Amino acid sequence: MLRSRKLFQALEQHASGEVLDIGGWDFFLHATKDPKIKFSNWTNLERDAAHVPDIKDPRYKLLIADGCDTKLPAGSFDTILNMQVVEHVFEPIKMVEEIGRLLKKDGKAIFLIPQTSVLHHAPEHYYNFTRYWIYKALDRAGLKLVKLDPIGGRWTTFASHLVHFFFQAFRAPGYSMPENKRNLLFYLLFPLMAVYALVSIPICLIFGLGDLNEDPNNYVVIATK
Repeated sequence: MLRSRKLFQALEQHASGEVLDIGGWDFFLHATKDPKIKFSNWTNLERDAAHVPDIKDPRYKLLIADGCDTKLPAGSFDTILNMQVVEHVFEPIKMVEEIGRLLKKDGKAIFLIPQTSVLHHAPEHYYNFTRYWIYKALDRAGLKLVKLDPIGGRWTTFASHLVHFFFQAFRAPGYSMPENKRNLLFYLLFPLMAVYALVSIPICLIFGLGDLNEDPNNYVVIATK
C-alpha cells in the first residue's frame, strides 16, 4: 500500500498531457480511478496483448512494440511511465535511453524500480538496481533527476521475501522454474520454515516502521528532460 500511495502521489503531481505507459498492463484502469491524475491521452505499450484487458475508453490506445526501440518520433510524450519493467529487460539502459528520446522537453518520466525484488516473472527477470545505477542510467539518457524516493527498507524487504517464500515453495507460476531443485531437508524442515516465516512477517513489518532505506524494496524515480 505504501508503494502504491507514493506512486500515485507522483502521478498526481507530475502526470499530464500525452502519457506513454511502458509495460503497464491494466494500470490505466487504476489510474482513471484517481481524479487527481490528469492526462489527455494514454498509450499503453506492450510486447504483446496477452495480459492486457480490452479497454474501451476514447483516451486509451494499445501499442504493440519494443520498449527499447519503439520507432516512435522523438519528443512524443509529456509523461512516460515505467513501473517495475526495467528488471525484465536484458539491456535496461536501452529502455531508459529510449524514454529519454521519447520525452518532450520539460516532460516527466516516472519510474518504479526494484532494488531487492525476489525472482518473479521467471524466466524474464534479470536484475535488481541500486540508486547508483539509476543515477548513471538517467545521466546516459540525458535525463535530470527530480526526485528519488526509496520505499521500504531492510525490514520490509525481509517481510516481502518471507511472503514470497511461500510463492516459491509452492512453485507459483513465475516464482520458480524446473531447474530450481528441492532436497530432502527442504521437505523435512518446511513446517518449521513456514512457522518461522509466519511469525517473523508481522515482526518485520513493525520494525519496518523505523526502517533503514539502504536496501529499499523499490525506488519511485521522477526525472525530466
